[in-house]
Amino acid sequence: MASKAYELHKIYGDEKPLARYKRITVGEGAGNWPLFWHELVLGLCTGLPGLLGLAMRSWLYPRLFKGIESGAYLGKHVTLRCPRQVCIAKGAVVDDYSQIVATSRHANAISIGRNSVLRSFVMVNAGPPEGYVHIGSDSGIGQSTILYGNGGLSIGNKVIIAGQCFIVASSHNFDNPDLPIVDQGYSARGIQIEDNVWVGAGAKILDGVTIGSGAIIGANAVVTRSVAPGDRVAGVPARSLVPDTTEADTL
Repeated sequence: MASKAYELHKIYGDEKPLARYKRITVGEGAGNWPLFWHELVLGLCTGLPGLLGLAMRSWLYPRLFKGIESGAYLGKHVTLRCPRQVCIAKGAVVDDYSQIVATSRHANAISIGRNSVLRSFVMVNAGPPEGYVHIGSDSGIGQSTILYGNGGLSIGNKVIIAGQCFIVASSHNFDNPDLPIVDQGYSARGIQIEDNVWVGAGAKILDGVTIGSGAIIGANAVVTRSVAPGDRVAGVPARSLVPDTTEADTL
């Protein structure tokens, strides 16, 4: 994966406060009318509990935000930032208190496929300036898991990601000892998780990694290298649990 480098303080350092607020909440370059409707609709609907809240969100959101399909379930107090850059398919569930943060120049910054489920307190952050998080169909993201897509994060179909995982498609630069790390920007290569992967509770997956189809990541593993299809890995850093039979096969 090709690495990209970003220094956000140079890209957005001259923003006026209102322009910054619009970019973070509505989308970069948004006008005043989109801001008004965003504030009005989300202000009315986000915190409404029970069936009334669900009915209001199910009726209003697809009409105002074209990427949110009718039949998608969004619970109470779900944070929606830049919802015009969010696609949530019919049958998908975003549970209470989750955060969907599509602050990015990517037109399709966050997408959640049909019948996928995000449990409560999940955070999905596309990441500025051009990140994205794409989740396929029939996948599940466990409680309090955090997904950062700065370099692009692609999650396939029928993927299970347990609770309290941290998957981050970027890394801070630290080559210059004379500069604070926060001023050196970050690099981003991206992460790809293919179909039918199981990621155990508390696992960490770092930038530049591909997880092959059918692989299993053990609980609390720290994945720093790509994982072959069907492999089982665990540990810090994660290593394969499948015996190497190469030598035996040659005897």
